[in-house]
Amino acid sequence: MKALLRAWPWIRPHRRYGAAAIVCTLASVLINLSIPFLTARVIDLGITERDTGFVWRTVLIMLLLIVLGMGVSAVAAAMSVRFAFHSVTDLRRDLYAHTQALSFGNLDTMSSGEILTRLTSDMTKVQSALMIGMVFATQIPIMFFGALIAIVALDLSLSVIPLAMVPIIALLVGYTLSKSEALYDAVQRRLDRLNTVVQENIEGAEVVKAFVRQDHEIDRFDAVSDDLADQATIVNQLVASLQPTLIAVSSLGIAAVLWLGGANVIAGDLSDGKLVAFISYMALVSMPMIMFSFLQPLLSAAGASMLRIDEVLRQIPDVPDHEAGIDVATCERPGDITFENVSFSYQTGGLALCEVNLQIPQGKTVAILGATGSGKSTLVNLIPRFYDASTGRVLIGGVDVRNLTKRSLRRSIGIALQEPQLFSGSIMENLRYGRPDASDADVITAAKIAQAHDFITNLGEGYDAPVAQGGANLSGGQRQRLSIARTLVVDPSILILDDSTSAVDLETEARIQDALAALARESGRERTIVLVAQRISSALGADEIVVLDAGRVSAHGTHAELMETSSVYQEIYRSQLGEPVG
Repeated sequence: MKALLRAWPWIRPHRRYGAAAIVCTLASVLINLSIPFLTARVIDLGITERDTGFVWRTVLIMLLLIVLGMGVSAVAAAMSVRFAFHSVTDLRRDLYAHTQALSFGNLDTMSSGEILTRLTSDMTKVQSALMIGMVFATQIPIMFFGALIAIVALDLSLSVIPLAMVPIIALLVGYTLSKSEALYDAVQRRLDRLNTVVQENIEGAEVVKAFVRQDHEIDRFDAVSDDLADQATIVNQLVASLQPTLIAVSSLGIAAVLWLGGANVIAGDLSDGKLVAFISYMALVSMPMIMFSFLQPLLSAAGASMLRIDEVLRQIPDVPDHEAGIDVATCERPGDITFENVSFSYQTGGLALCEVNLQIPQGKTVAILGATGSGKSTLVNLIPRFYDASTGRVLIGGVDVRNLTKRSLRRSIGIALQEPQLFSGSIMENLRYGRPDASDADVITAAKIAQAHDFITNLGEGYDAPVAQGGANLSGGQRQRLSIARTLVVDPSILILDDSTSAVDLETEARIQDALAALARESGRERTIVLVAQRISSALGADEIVVLDAGRVSAHGTHAELMETSSVYQEIYRSQLGEPVG
């Protein structure tokens, strides 16, 4: 439960709601504690003395107190709801913002299902604990000790009964607490896996159906679902056993009071009214423990969830921003790219790049060619600092990228990926994603260069046509062309096309490359273009071709030079175009 204290930075701004809930709850508990006392007075001073007026007056006071208690309880509930929802909304917002700030290296260690669970299920558990726990946590100690004090005041000899109950109840609750938090954490981690499986199946629905693997995926889901159910059953059985046990202990206590207290009444040492009040206070001593049996699983689950949330919040981005970073715009040649003895390894191990030395002058078009797994995408991911080099340096405009501000660096670089991610909304909204203030003319120009304008205008609503989640209502080639157009709208100094025309036919790809070259000539701007290509035809028009092989630069030069000097390039050329070398 201490884990919930980690939410204090988000609770503090809304503590006035929490304070109001506590004050109202305190008033409600004090009213409840006064009812048995007034009941005793009605019996001893009203009914026994046959004083009807006293009975009516006291009962009226009790009714007024009950109505007042209902009112302050309603206010307490309203304040606790505001307290919980505002606090958790801020926490969820900050967690989401923090995940946005994390680097690719951090995200590589977490599945999307894990992040989703923390933003939804874990947040809901923390919210429930703050909303319900605020009221219960205030009621339990005040009601318990208030009733205990009243019991001692009524009959000291009988107070041994609740005092004997307390350590038994404390042991039961302590044992359940010690076991349940770790079990709730295990439940949430299984929920992570369940969400990951569901998300993978939704995103990969085409693959599942294409390979007729629906039965396999159903079995896979059933396995993780059953594992979740088994773990949830274990913890809930443990928690469920607490409540009847506490009720049994409380019932035994009340039975003991009736036995011993009844004897005291018969002996004349205790009045009828005080015995009734004593039994009522015994119930009030037991009630907090029973309330805690409801609260305990809520707090344990919330504590485990808060630890999981805090686990993400404590992650430090692998690629930190420089506090006094340089703006790329101040560099004289922001399109110059240099790799100095760069090596890189992913956290999973294995060297992805090894001692890469490469210089790409501003205004040049350079193609990165190589077999699958040769390190092409890894190489270009180091340019915008999606990852930092393990050793060596990457320089933009002659400045180490680690000394540039990430915002200015990434603003100056446009990237179109092989698997473009489009968002639900209109085509125009997607194309303006990187530059919301772009004019219609800028967007249309970019779409024409990317060879997307024609198919957009053929859609019924043109640029206002809707895009489904992930671009599901568009073909692969259409999504790629929209991705290229979106990148061009940003008007970057460095344009990276990471195999972003793989789903486009050769003729369309050639038109895109011709349009990019024409744009460079007409604007007079020296834009650096880095083409990551699987197809050698995509690289033929580049000023220079860099051949990667097993993470190393095998060769670089023009097409003609590589045909003379690079056996790796010759093999790629021969395997793809089927033409003899020489």
